[in-house]
Amino acid sequence: MIRRARPSDARAIHALVHRYAAQDLLLPRPLADIYERIRDFWVAERDGQIVGCAALRIWWHDLAEIRSLAVDPAVEGHGYGGKLVEAVGREAQRYGVTWLFALTRVAPFFERHGFAEADRALLYQKVWGDCARCPKQTACDEVAVLRPLVRDAAPLRADPRLTAHVVPPRAPGMPEHLPPQPRLRDGRRLPVVAPNGASR
Repeated sequence: MIRRARPSDARAIHALVHRYAAQDLLLPRPLADIYERIRDFWVAERDGQIVGCAALRIWWHDLAEIRSLAVDPAVEGHGYGGKLVEAVGREAQRYGVTWLFALTRVAPFFERHGFAEADRALLYQKVWGDCARCPKQTACDEVAVLRPLVRDAAPLRADPRLTAHVVPPRAPGMPEHLPPQPRLRDGRRLPVVAPNGASR
């Protein structure tokens, strides 16, 4: 069952997030932060136990993030991760958001759920708001992935005046710019615009 989180779920959410934080796949979150933001979370419940979680963070009128997505390894392969992505996506749509993104080290999972890689400069609200405080801000090893929540979503645009000196450098060996024309699983081009104004 996928449902909204309750305060009584916070410790289970904390344990899930920190299981993956210990593997450097998620950033750790203090328990107090999870309690404070419990209304942002959805959980997967099985036999009375919390086996997955994900949170929604709205950054702009058209842009939201799925974050702290974690599923207990004991139930991997049962579709809980995908169901959490869909629950968060529907909640973002309810608020009128047109784009959902994640910063991740497991991009193939998100690509299976309709996301495509994108330039991090498009997410300058996130980079300015969160990444400036991240311990990896000088060598980011996460990939930005984007998914449109509505058909024919207006392209995201990054203002180079706002993104200059904001987007942190990539980790050694990781390219900053993606190959041209990233595509969704169904072959459609991802309608995003790079900071220089050129369509991708």
